[in-house]
Amino acid sequence: MMTSRLFHAAFVLPSTIGFLTLVLPGRVQGDPFLVKDGQAKAEIIIAEEPPRSVHLAARELRTYLEKITGARLAIGTEPSEQLISIYVGQSPATQRLGIHADDLEDGAYRIVSGEDWLVLIGQDANFTPIEPWPRSNGDIASGKMQSAWDAITGANWGYPHSQLHKHYSGPNSLFGTPNERFRDDEGNVHVWTFDERGSFNAVCGFLRDVGVRWYMPGEVGEVLPKTKSIPLPVIDKTVHPDFPMRILNFRPGVYGHDAMMWGFRLGIRQPYGRQAAHGMHNMTDNEPTLKAHPEWFALYGDQRQNDPAVRNNQLCYSNEELFAETVRFARAQLDHFDMDVVSIMPPDGYTAICQCQLCRGRDTPERGSRGLLSDYVWDFVNRVAREVGKTHPDKKISCCAYGAYTEPPTNIDKLEPNVQVIIVGGRRPLSEDRENLRRLRAEWQQKTRNPLEIFENYPFTGRGFYLPAFIPRQLGKSINETKGVSRGEDIWLTMDFGENAIGFNHFLIYFTARMYWG
Repeated sequence: MMTSRLFHAAFVLPSTIGFLTLVLPGRVQGDPFLVKDGQAKAEIIIAEEPPRSVHLAARELRTYLEKITGARLAIGTEPSEQLISIYVGQSPATQRLGIHADDLEDGAYRIVSGEDWLVLIGQDANFTPIEPWPRSNGDIASGKMQSAWDAITGANWGYPHSQLHKHYSGPNSLFGTPNERFRDDEGNVHVWTFDERGSFNAVCGFLRDVGVRWYMPGEVGEVLPKTKSIPLPVIDKTVHPDFPMRILNFRPGVYGHDAMMWGFRLGIRQPYGRQAAHGMHNMTDNEPTLKAHPEWFALYGDQRQNDPAVRNNQLCYSNEELFAETVRFARAQLDHFDMDVVSIMPPDGYTAICQCQLCRGRDTPERGSRGLLSDYVWDFVNRVAREVGKTHPDKKISCCAYGAYTEPPTNIDKLEPNVQVIIVGGRRPLSEDRENLRRLRAEWQQKTRNPLEIFENYPFTGRGFYLPAFIPRQLGKSINETKGVSRGEDIWLTMDFGENAIGFNHFLIYFTARMYWG
């Protein structure tokens, strides 16, 4: 507790100066105020039935204005004549003002004011999961989801959404029922991480303008200015992120509410319908498939690797039945779950090619350990993408450039237009790696028509570094180098942010996320 008090005190005191310089220019004494001398002079107005993220945004604005000034603003759906209106999200009122969110894609937002109003707006949308989806891990462990998926497909492919329930902050068992709980006992709004939160980003942008910062989850990580008055600013500002995909894997079912909210405040965005890692493992790593189709699996010596006790059974990518089944597997997910991108990436730990007659000689050992299987793996991915593109031209097939297939293939001049390349460690901010990473990204750019994507593992203290990573200049340079090259980043988090390396690992996350916004 002493650590928390010291950290919080150190954050709060300097911030008031920044607040005064940010907000007060453009207004003179007597101009309208949102809060004046600790009294609310404004109210928060939302649509009658807005997306849940608008409720989240309105609550966030009220909470932090109260923390800063002591004044608690009302939240309503109809403006009164006595108070300044702060419109959060799209509503009939913003339409009358001629303010729309049509061009505010990927979490972009606009902050604009008038004589007696302020609009904080972006695109907002509710995510609704498609059945069958698990309400708990019990639905996975019991085989309930697998049975439901088998009934849909007529096959035995692995169920692809075993982690979905961890992306909801409320009771999964009640979601979509008459007993759904829209808030918890403390008033926190229940949300999905897949919800679009443009107006929430606008609220956070406004709060940053008045001096608020969120360096860590919870109150210990907050920087809060202290003042009794906040004027209505003269402002018209539109902010677009540099990357549409900004995934920091803050699943509330794993890391809790505070960590999720920290990620939201940093402006992360995780679109639904995108797969990245090890899709072929998900398809084939189940006992019925292992038993019924040994010929799909890699031959090592005289034995097919189809052992249920083995964590990652590798595959024979020359097998035409496996190829045809993979195409069906991808199409089924695109159709039923409305996916945008399906992963056709090998299982993890893949270091040796199948030794059957069809596969023998298709590896390229002369290219080293990171190119050994590139031609072999990417040929399979490209063939699957070509077939899937015939029926789903607006969808994509993904594979990571990873391990023994990190380097671009030499047997393909240009990948199919629906192949999404994801480079694992493609932006890792270590000075000795940067020149090689520039080369790797440039060579992959020559192979694909699509922007690249980057996959990273954070924090570095959990990945063998054992020391906090405080490298702001390297972070900034490495992220800036991918602007215009990458669609964005998918960062897998593996730590307890509430307890471990307080103030150090958090900076790695904070600075990375804010660099996505320029």
